[in-house]
Amino acid sequence: MAKNDERFLLRIADMYYQQEMLQDEIAKKLNVSRTTVSRALTKAKKEGYIKIIIDFPAENAIELEKELETKYHLKEVIAVKVNNIKDIDILVAKQAANYIARILKSDMTLGIAWGHTMKKVVDAFERYKIGSQITSKNIEVVPLLGTMIPETAYKNDLRLSYASLLSSKLAEMVNGISYHFAAPLYVKDITVKNMLLKEPQIKAVLQKAKSCHIGIFGIGALTENSSIAALESDAKNILLKLSEQSGIGEILGRVFDKYGNTIQSELNDRIIGLTLEEAKKIPVRVGVAFGEQKVKAIQTAISTGIINVLITDSITAESINKI
Repeated sequence: MAKNDERFLLRIADMYYQQEMLQDEIAKKLNVSRTTVSRALTKAKKEGYIKIIIDFPAENAIELEKELETKYHLKEVIAVKVNNIKDIDILVAKQAANYIARILKSDMTLGIAWGHTMKKVVDAFERYKIGSQITSKNIEVVPLLGTMIPETAYKNDLRLSYASLLSSKLAEMVNGISYHFAAPLYVKDITVKNMLLKEPQIKAVLQKAKSCHIGIFGIGALTENSSIAALESDAKNILLKLSEQSGIGEILGRVFDKYGNTIQSELNDRIIGLTLEEAKKIPVRVGVAFGEQKVKAIQTAISTGIINVLITDSITAESINKI
């Protein structure tokens, strides 16, 4: 009996898909090589004997995700299908946490930004016990920018979203170690910034941030409600002014234009942390953002390579795909 005849193909297909036998088991039973079994399965598919149907639940956006991945050459897109707009932040954050848990490997360094969205992601690790899924060892978590911000921020929950606090909390949940960025996120005097950057501890943390394997960021629109605008009144004014000019969005406190380039400004000069150019060198750059007001900023971030993984909701993803 020829190994490539119809009965042979059907027999192997039945054993593999219906009886759920391993290819090695099939090879042994039929006295052929594993390669022969593999080629037979491939041929059976081409001949139409095997038809694979994936019955996707209605609540998914896989086709949309694939379109965006192809269109913008992204490593991965996760577009959360949501029914209740009030749940978007929680559901997107949960998917972001699941993604990080999935790709974290032993001896990796994870860099985290700051802001409300990043806090939601870290909260999701705790709420859904996602950290318990991670078995990797020697994980390091590093803040990607400074920590301390003006006294006015202590009046609201913005202080809970400092990068160093998030880094410490996340490291604990993934059984890793964290680094503390002992520098302010924003200074009024650039001379102070230059002095701080000479400090060995600050230099060491910045270097660790530059060499991380994964970076996770929020993406901000240039509005008065963004985290960076809450620094103090002059930061808000500078941000709004940049929006009126050529600014599109903000990542790590760095305002970028439609080409993904940092716009030089007082705000940019006073921030202590990774630059966009340095962030772009991180192998896996995860952007977590959603909302119609952020569509243009997100689309620019993915089209210019600032981020290469996008986690959002399906409504935002559809709007991005229409641009």
